[in-house]
Amino acid sequence: MPMSAARHILTLSCPDRPGIVAKVSAALYEGGFNVLEAQQFDDLETGSFFMRVAFDGAKDTADVAKLTAAFDTLAVAYGMTLSLRPAARRKRVMLMVSRFDHCLADLLYRWRSGELKMDVVGVIANYPRETYDNIDFGAIPFHHLPVDQQTKMEQELQVWETI
Repeated sequence: MPMSAARHILTLSCPDRPGIVAKVSAALYEGGFNVLEAQQFDDLETGSFFMRVAFDGAKDTADVAKLTAAFDTLAVAYGMTLSLRPAARRKRVMLMVSRFDHCLADLLYRWRSGELKMDVVGVIANYPRETYDNIDFGAIPFHHLPVDQQTKMEQELQVWETI
């Protein structure tokens, strides 16, 4: 039975310019990888380019090492910040919520049902826990970090310390 190809996720950002998608696609093709899905976004206000590519084709770690070397070269040439990870690796996620809880409820539901493959490590809110009495947090840590115009910078530092 043939060995299955491991799926990976590549995310990158860099200053926008022509040819980025072509170079990324060529590096994947030349490495023997197959693109499963790709999304891109050009931020016209900042001139930044963002891309996420899911692909497979890696039979072993040597394939991934060669691809990493190819992307390191691209990163230098295009000023890219990039991340390459196995698709099976779950993301650790800190959820941040304001007063209205409908999005939080949806995210927690989809996480609990297995639709969102992530590990929820906590919730940060700028309103007290009682505001979300209808939400079942279970054992998820809840962090109340209030904010107003005068304390915005201080609260942002607290968020980073909590994360």
